[in-house]
Amino acid sequence: MNQQELLVQTTNRGAIEITQRVNDIVHQSIHGPTLCHVFAMHTSVSLMITGNEDPNVLLDIEDYFQRNVADANPSYRHNNEGDFDMSGHIRSILMGESKTIPIQNRQLALGKFQGLFLYEHRAGENSRKLIITLS
Repeated sequence: MNQQELLVQTTNRGAIEITQRVNDIVHQSIHGPTLCHVFAMHTSVSLMITGNEDPNVLLDIEDYFQRNVADANPSYRHNNEGDFDMSGHIRSILMGESKTIPIQNRQLALGKFQGLFLYEHRAGENSRKLIITLS
C-alpha cells in the first residue's frame, strides 16, 4: 500500500478535473497497484466521476444544486462561515467525499468520457487536501 497527499487550490465554487494529477501519482507507483482510493479531507468538497467531454455537464450539475440545495436557506441553523456554509455541507454529503477506482495499464480505469473531479462547494479561495491510497 502507498499513500500520498494531493493539494488542490480552488478559487470558487465548481468542479476541477483532477484525473491527470491522480494518474500521475498512479503512474509513479512502483508496486503495480490495482486500486486507487481518493479521499477528500474536508466537509465542503466532494469527489465525483462524470462526463468530461462537454463543459455544460458541470454547469448543469451546479444549476441542479442551486435549485435543490440553495445557499442562504432561512431554515439552516449553521452558517458560521457564510451563506454557503450549510449548503456546502449538504452537497458534500450528497455527492460523497471519496471514490475507489480500479487501475488498468497504470492509470485510472475510467470510461472514454469520464473524468474524476473535485467539486468545491464554497466561494473564495481554498486549499484542499486529498489522500490518495494505492493498493
